[in-house]
Amino acid sequence: MRTFNDNIRKNPEVFRENRMDAHSDHKYYTSYAAYESGNNDFYYSLNGLWKFAYAKNPNCTIPGFEAVEYDCSTWDDIRVPAHIQMEGYDVPAYVNVQYPWDGREEIVPSQIPEAFNPVGSYVKDIEIPADWKGNPVYISFQDAESSLTLWCNGAYVGYSEDSFTPAEFDLTPYLKEGRNKLAVQVLKWAAGSWCEDQDFYRFSGIYRDVYLYTVPKVHITDLKVKTLLNDDYTRGTLLLDLKANMTGKVKVHLQADNTLCGEIQCLLVSCMTLRSLSDCFRCLPEHLPKKIRLNKPHRS
Repeated sequence: MRTFNDNIRKNPEVFRENRMDAHSDHKYYTSYAAYESGNNDFYYSLNGLWKFAYAKNPNCTIPGFEAVEYDCSTWDDIRVPAHIQMEGYDVPAYVNVQYPWDGREEIVPSQIPEAFNPVGSYVKDIEIPADWKGNPVYISFQDAESSLTLWCNGAYVGYSEDSFTPAEFDLTPYLKEGRNKLAVQVLKWAAGSWCEDQDFYRFSGIYRDVYLYTVPKVHITDLKVKTLLNDDYTRGTLLLDLKANMTGKVKVHLQADNTLCGEIQCLLVSCMTLRSLSDCFRCLPEHLPKKIRLNKPHRS
């Protein structure tokens, strides 16, 4: 099983390991009634209190904290999501044109600050919902700044940079019955910080939602919706690009003002496109797109 090599934090050519590909963030539910109630049984929030240890640089972190046998019960509690600078660790700093480490260390790309580069080590024990048994289990960090390393039950799961986009990992191979230990380490500055430099306040930590999720046996993993209009804006074409994890059936409804104006049911294969209102949907003329009034462009 792969182990974590912390040298990748310095490598500008590596910004992820074992991180899942980006995909649409559409919602899905067990039934239409669940959708109406907002009760999503495929989603399990990990927001709340996590165990936390602060270090001023990677060399000061606690080695082996991710191991199952390592006891973190005496650590501080920290809220997730939150920037650690707003929870009593480190301080926020506004930086404009210079790099945030300027004046502390002289470094060049392919290097990261060593003397002062705050690290947050997070730990949380979790139990997977009983009705998810036999299903894949994924974890989503909606954002962490600036690099994130994840372990589950002592095993290295993956690594992610890019402070402002979600990082998701497949936990399924690492889970066991009962309690599972999640361990996360967030570094304030990594190789990607050279590219993320701009005028804003500098923070770090897990600062957006964290949650587990699973998917049904047949699932649309990714989708793209495109609407096309003809030249006089009197007819519309709806394109749905769907990517599924396996073959199944799909039923699509098109509504306008809470009125059903078209539907289609067909075989869903791993990657497909449903083409057009006119070709696929039985649409009434009054539900076609209304003509759009275009403003003349402003010229100074």
